[in-house]
Amino acid sequence: MSLMHKIRWYHAVLAVTTLLAYFTGDFGFIHDWLGYGVGVIIVLRLGWAVFNPRQLGLNRFYPVFDGIEWTNAITHPAISKTLILAVAVSVILATVTGLLTLIDGGEIFDDFHEGVSSVVIWAVVMHGGYLYLIKRPLARFMLYRDNPTVKDR
Repeated sequence: MSLMHKIRWYHAVLAVTTLLAYFTGDFGFIHDWLGYGVGVIIVLRLGWAVFNPRQLGLNRFYPVFDGIEWTNAITHPAISKTLILAVAVSVILATVTGLLTLIDGGEIFDDFHEGVSSVVIWAVVMHGGYLYLIKRPLARFMLYRDNPTVKDR
C-alpha cells in the first residue's frame, strides 16, 4: 500500500471517528469511548510524523505565506495548510477538554468542550468545501473517487 493510500485510510478513520464522537455527544459512554479513539488516533499520527518519512512530518500543518499574490491567493498551499491546522488544533483541543471533563471538578470544561467541538465541525466543513471547490482532484482521491466517471471542473 502506498504512503498516500495509508494517509487516506488514516484520514478516513479520523474523520469518521471524530464525526461519530460529535454526533453521539448525548450518549455518554459511546461518546466517551469514541473520544478516546480520537485521542489514540492523534497520538498515533504524532508518532507517525516523528518516526516516518518527511512527507508525514508536522510541517504539513505549518502554513508559509511567502509568495502569496492576488493571482494565486485562492490556490496557494498556505490556505490548505491553514485549514488543516485549524482542524488539527480544534480536534486536539476538543479531545483534551473532553478528557478534562472526566476529572473531579471537570464540569467547568463542559461548555468549552462543546464550543470547541462546534469549531471542529466548522473547520471540517471549511476544509472539505475548500478542497471540493478549489482542489477537487485531491478531494476526489481522499473520498476514494480515484477513477472519476465524470470529468472534474
